[in-house]
Amino acid sequence: MAADLSGKTAVVTGAASGIGKEIALELAKAGAAVAIADLNQDGANAVADE
Repeated sequence: MAADLSGKTAVVTGAASGIGKEIALELAKAGAAVAIADLNQDGANAVADE
């Protein structure tokens, strides 16, 4: 992702795995503050730790 998202906030649902996880990680790399949500709490916590 080429955009600078510093100062922006994103909410990603289904972020514990698959496309949601990859989107959350890319948004974070671009500087966004990312709130993640998933029914799989352990998986969501693992992604948050990344």
